[in-house]
Parts: sequence; C-alpha cells; structure tokens
Amino acid sequence: MVAVMLLVVWANLSTLNSADQSVRHTAMVERAAANLLTAALDQETGVRGYVESGGDGNFLPPYIKGQQKFSDELQTLSRLTLGNPSQKAQLDGVRTAMETWRAVYAEPRLSSLSDKGADPVLAIEGRAAMDELRRRLEALRAQEAAMTLEREGARNLAYATARVTIVAVGLAALGFGAGMGLWAVRIADRREREVLAFAKSKTRMLAVVSHEIRTPLNGMLGMLQIMAGEPMDPAQKQRLEVALESGETLTSLLNDLLDASKIEAGRLELVEADFDLARLLDRMKAAFGEVAHKKGVALRIEVTPDAAGDWIGDKVRIGQILANLISNAVKFTDRGEVVVAVAVSTAGGLRMDVRDSGIGMDEAALGRLFAPYVQASAETSHTHGGTGLGLSISRSLARMMGGDITVESTPGQGSCFTVELPLERGIAAATEAESAPSLAGLRVLAADDNAVNRKVLAAILPNLGMEVTVVEDGDQAVAAWRDDSYDMVLLDLRMPVCDGFEATRKIRAEEVDGRRTPLILLSGDVSASVREQGREAGLDGFVAKPLDVHMLIEAMSAALPPARPLAA
Repeated sequence: MVAVMLLVVWANLSTLNSADQSVRHTAMVERAAANLLTAALDQETGVRGYVESGGDGNFLPPYIKGQQKFSDELQTLSRLTLGNPSQKAQLDGVRTAMETWRAVYAEPRLSSLSDKGADPVLAIEGRAAMDELRRRLEALRAQEAAMTLEREGARNLAYATARVTIVAVGLAALGFGAGMGLWAVRIADRREREVLAFAKSKTRMLAVVSHEIRTPLNGMLGMLQIMAGEPMDPAQKQRLEVALESGETLTSLLNDLLDASKIEAGRLELVEADFDLARLLDRMKAAFGEVAHKKGVALRIEVTPDAAGDWIGDKVRIGQILANLISNAVKFTDRGEVVVAVAVSTAGGLRMDVRDSGIGMDEAALGRLFAPYVQASAETSHTHGGTGLGLSISRSLARMMGGDITVESTPGQGSCFTVELPLERGIAAATEAESAPSLAGLRVLAADDNAVNRKVLAAILPNLGMEVTVVEDGDQAVAAWRDDSYDMVLLDLRMPVCDGFEATRKIRAEEVDGRRTPLILLSGDVSASVREQGREAGLDGFVAKPLDVHMLIEAMSAALPPARPLAA
C-alpha cells in the first residue's frame, strides 16, 4: 500500500514540476516577445529620426542594432515555440510583417530623405505592417498564457486526485502512508507558491515600504505647506522652501522606485479619460517656471491651435512624462531657454517637444540614456543627483500608451526630447471656474487611523475656511455621519475595524431623500484598481498621499455639487 501511495505522489509531483516549467517557459516567451517588440520599435525610431533630422547618421545605429536584435530574438522565440504549429504560424506572420515594413517603409525612407517624396500609400502600408507585427506578438503571448492555464488546470486536478487517492490508501495502511503523501504534496505545493511569489516579492516589498514612508512624509509636507501660508521673515521663508523642495524630491524618488517595480512586474495600470491639455500645461508652467526663473532660464510653452483642447489619455502619466522631461531640461540648462512645443503629430496624435539650450550629450551618453538606474555620466550623477529612473519610466509609459520618446542632442548646444502619443481627441469640457463651489464654511468629517495624518487634516482644512471633525476609523466615521450633518467626508483607505471602502458602502446604504454626501478617498495607493473598487463602493474622488493642498482643493471642489446649501 505504501508503495502504491508513493507512486501516486511521484506521478503528481511530476505534474507539479511540469506546471513549474510551464510558468518559467511562459516568462521566457513573454520576455523574448517584449524584446522583439522593442527591437522593432528601435528600428522604427531610427528610421524616423534619420529622416526628420535630414540624414543625421547618429540615428542609423539604433536601426542597425534593432535589425540584429530582432533577428536574435526571433530565433529565441522560434526555439521556445518549437513543436507548436499555431505559435510558429504567428512567428512567420511577425517575420513577414517586419519584411513588409522594411520593404514598403524603411528602405524607401532611407533612400530618400524628402518627406514630400514619400509615397503616402506605402507609409500607410508600413504602419499596417507594424500594427500587424504587434497584433501577432500579442496573440502569441495570449496563446502561451492559455496553455499555462491548461497546465495549471492539470496540476489542480493532480492535487485533487492525489488527496483522494492518498486518503484512501492511507486509511488502508493505518494512516502511515497518507501522512507521508500529504506531507509530500504540501511540500510541492509550497515550493510552487514560493516560485510564483518570487516574481512579485520586490513590488510588494516596495509597496509596503512606500506605505510606511508616506505616512511620516505626509505629516512633514502637510505641516510645511500650512507654514508656507503663514507670515514669516524672508530667511525663514527661504529655509521653508528648501524643506518643502526636499520633501517633494523624496516623494518623487519614492514614486519612481515604485513605478519602476510595477513596470518590471507588468502591474502598472493606465487610466484613460478626457483631459484639458491647457490645464495640464499650466500645471507644468506653475511647477517649473519659478525654478527656471531663479536660474535665469526662460521657460516657454507653445501650443499650436489644432492641438489645443481636450484629449483622451492618462493625464497623470502624461503629466509625469512631461514633468520629468521639463525638470531635466531646467536642471541641465544654466542659460538660455527651455521650450515646450506641443502640436498634432503627422499620424493625428499628440507630439510634444521639450527643447533646451543646456549641456547636451554625446553619442555614448545617448546610447545608455533610457536604461534604468543609469545616468548620462558619472559627473552628471555626482553634480545633479537622481536615481536614473525618470527617463526609463517615461519611455516605458509612452510605449505602454502606444507611443515613444526619442531624443536629439549636441554637446554644448542642448537637447530635444520628442514624445509622440497616439491619443484621440476628447469632448471639450465646460470651464469649471464659474461653477466651482466655494469651500469656505464647509463642514467636513475626516477619518484616518494615523494620529499624524489626523493632525495634518485638522490643520489644513481650517486654514481653508472649513470646519473639520476628525475620527480614527471607518466605524467612527459612519457613526459621526449618522449623528450629525456634514457637507463632505474624507476617508483613509486602510483603517482598522472598518476601512474606507466599507465605510463608503455603509454610508451609501443609509442615505435617504436623495441627499448624497460627497466622499473622497485619501490614500498612498490611488492606482486604477483602487479607483475602480472605490467607484463601485460609491466614492466621488481620490487624492494621493502625501497630500498636496492644491490637489486636495481640486478634488473637493470637483466632488461638491454647484450651488449646494451647506450643512447646518
């Protein structure tokens, strides 16, 4: 009996090992497919840069290297998908699409530098070939994922079969064999869980560290923002500005590390919605105009008439890309100007050029510019600091949106970074200035389990003319809302007893007479998944921690209906 039991366990361990190999195989296919797409985009970028620069040979190396990398990764994928006719057909389609793109787009463009001489029909065929390449790569990755699900189903069946068989045989063997078999299955199960969890461990660790750091950072920045609005002598004001800038830099570094980890794990999400381009650019001007002015550098923003208005996209991530490029341009420019030029691209999307008259870069620096944790030079890292993540994250974000970032630079003369995003036009939104309600006199209920965060809210809101009541968890918030009348409720996400989502559901369930209280979530995590869960629960707005007073005001104004009577 024991021998039979061991044979069953051995067979199921083989199935589990096969499932492990499937997971590893899928990871290798995913990586090779991603590298193949990167190689294709590098070729496309090289050709476009060569043509738009009027034949600058510096743009040819990416195209040539992309060709070699494409060939190498195609061989790797062919080896990994050997014996799978369906995946082989997708790879043949990828190869054909690349050959078509080179024939109808790359080679004609390289042989003729004149855009006017380019055949628009061939250009359309070239874009269609590149789109076909992307589609087939996605289909290949989807097929691989489907096969992994099938193998995991076989593994789960093996678990069930093993448990039933082992129990039966173990009873016949007076329990001895069953105990040994279950122990073996548990060991294998734990081994598999550890393998699968390892890929996400770094992201989870950074998320936890981020949450723990954001709480004291929220307290520090919140109080500093309050002090910034109080009267003080110029020397104190200058010291306060240094402290605020340092805190904002720390927040930016923290966000960069978390974003890089999410991108690496494939967990970063985009949130698409209508946004006003003018408002986004105004924020960039407000954020970096003063810094540039202090250095004696002019910051100009130019928008063509056809680019003005609303677009559809992730305005937070687009703003992140722009902020990184403008920040770098101001940082590396000591005289002259930084120009942000926005226009509609030839493909109908959005094109944003960030030009500066700064130090510029040589070809060697350009070659490693977008690598993570790498800066243009050791001198740059020592002089200007930074993690070397900003440009890597920005290009990854642009490519997630279907676009890209390219750069032209001359040592001693400056650089020009170009962002092209295939966005669609949005529906023009009515201006909010006239209808935005006043926050003065608002009665606000705020819930947060952290004492520092409660003190920040208790200091910020009265400074804005509001009356605030603070409580420690979701249950207390629901009870306070039930016993009194409030114009708005601010809720932390992670609270003991009752979190922000549950408190929202309880309040929404008890509302009567058509009176809806605006509810806003304050959290260090305002990702797309959190926003989706929050909207399903009934939340009206989201503000990231550490709190920015301007973002808090904007979210509260947006959540409060116009001309609403204040709570008594």
